[in-house]
Amino acid sequence: MPRIRPTLVLVVLLSSARAWALDDFSTTRTTGMGEASRAYAVGNVGPALNPSGMSLVKNFQVLEGTYAYSYRLRAHTLHASMVDNTSNFGIAGGLYYNYRISDPPGFGKGRGHEAGLALSLPLVNRATLGGTVKYFSLSGSEAPGDQTGGVTFDAGLTVTVMPKLSLAVVGTNLRDLHNSNAPQGVGYGIALIPVPDLVIAADGWTVFTPSNTTGRKGTSVMVGGDLTIGGKVDVRLGGGYDAATLNGYGSAGLSLASDVGAIDAGIRQDIVVHAGSPRDTVLAVSLRLFIPGQQTTLQ
Repeated sequence: MPRIRPTLVLVVLLSSARAWALDDFSTTRTTGMGEASRAYAVGNVGPALNPSGMSLVKNFQVLEGTYAYSYRLRAHTLHASMVDNTSNFGIAGGLYYNYRISDPPGFGKGRGHEAGLALSLPLVNRATLGGTVKYFSLSGSEAPGDQTGGVTFDAGLTVTVMPKLSLAVVGTNLRDLHNSNAPQGVGYGIALIPVPDLVIAADGWTVFTPSNTTGRKGTSVMVGGDLTIGGKVDVRLGGGYDAATLNGYGSAGLSLASDVGAIDAGIRQDIVVHAGSPRDTVLAVSLRLFIPGQQTTLQ
């Protein structure tokens, strides 16, 4: 194929409503699926959610830029990334950078920088392993208790049980920075592709770092689907439960793609609000540029 099909690019860059942590930034496309994509984190979503996903689809390069806004925290986030998997050995690499400025009511202004380098490689025919090294620089309300960041890392594993089914597990921020902008935890997921143009995913994420804004931690649950129509339009729906806010949310997304690039939009809205928790709306838009190559997938 001359480009990466949107269904195979189950990716995005959007901070989630889990207290809008800087490291929750996944992608606009994943946001439309309720943030569920750890078991099929191909392309630019790999460095954000599960680096081992970058080796699932071979022979591509993707450049992506994203802008996202959280109404509740008055937070603006900019993201840029590049992922390359043109190696004959299935080894993939990715670079990304996130910048956020926020002014949440009652907390004051804050800024955050995050940069990362990710690598992945096939272990055997049906398994891939990956890791991401990350650096955080945080200030103001983004660094409560003077926890201003530092270096940490993720490690992930994806197993393709059969061509239509994959499972994944990933450890996040394994060096504890004691800041929910880099929450320590473990994620796990399952992805099913019943037909070539449909992806269905479900994830869980157990976080051990209390939220900077709510003080809560626990296990969040996410589900979603991605349907490609005519090879150029993607429609996504999803939802989940957020352990940090105790809110339930819904999400939706849309992509319009050509042979050279795509524009993506996503929205996430708290629907069921826990007593005392604020309601949030998150909006994001991104642009992708495809550098095409012959596409193959691990079997």
